[in-house]
Amino acid sequence: MTIAGCAQISCERSEILMGTVVTLQAQGGDAQLAVDESFKQIAELEENIRADVKRIEDAAGKEFVRVSPDVFEILETAQIFNGLTGGAFDVTCGAAVELWGIGTDKARIPSDAELAVVKNLVGANHLHLRDGTAYLDLRGVKLNLGGIAKGYGVDLTRNIFNRYGVKSGLIDFGTSTIYAVGKKRIGIKNPRAPSELSKVVELENAALSTSGDYEKFFIADGRRYHHIIDPATCAPADSGLRSVSVVVDGSREHCAMTADILSTAAFVAGRERAENFLGVSKDFVLE
Repeated sequence: MTIAGCAQISCERSEILMGTVVTLQAQGGDAQLAVDESFKQIAELEENIRADVKRIEDAAGKEFVRVSPDVFEILETAQIFNGLTGGAFDVTCGAAVELWGIGTDKARIPSDAELAVVKNLVGANHLHLRDGTAYLDLRGVKLNLGGIAKGYGVDLTRNIFNRYGVKSGLIDFGTSTIYAVGKKRIGIKNPRAPSELSKVVELENAALSTSGDYEKFFIADGRRYHHIIDPATCAPADSGLRSVSVVVDGSREHCAMTADILSTAAFVAGRERAENFLGVSKDFVLE
């Protein structure tokens, strides 16, 4: 699906990519060219991620696999932040995500025996990177880039907008990861009433990422089971938080990817642990 409306110096368009509705708004410079090029490269990124992840998983326990530069950078950054967040962010949690199936028609509570098995298949130590290649050292380990890939896509788009001289705009990957070109007011959803806003923040050349328990979940025996998996337990994170928003200033390279990672990690870690790694810079704000 594509929804578009472009004038000579402004353009707005939406497409379904990377599992969400991506909406790009651009004003000034070559706005339409910027939007067109962005959607082309986002689609290429999505295909590279899909193909490379499959190839890495298929070769698990056998050999290193050469991947695209984009995917290698995503995986390399993921491993760095795994260390910085004390393991709260881990892209090797794919097997646990699949086991729970939250957000699909196969959502369920797995047995203790199933969880015990899958815990052996989760851990950043299983992912090895070397000279543009990647290797999973155990068959059955699966990658899940849901907490980082959208941020990378936002940063990719931000660079394209800059190249085409866009002066004002909004890069919106399904409202979970956003970058404001110029100054914009952005609403943050109330996690227990998503049609309402809990807060409005003013972004100016900055990225915002929000992670919460209200987008994909099911309720069983009065308990909410959401899609954000804690790598330590291989179960939905139980940190006491309902929603976390992180703002990262645009002067930081890969600001949107950083915000995407940190909102997920903070939600998993909980307030006390999260403040330790969010507090390293004034650019990181825990909402």
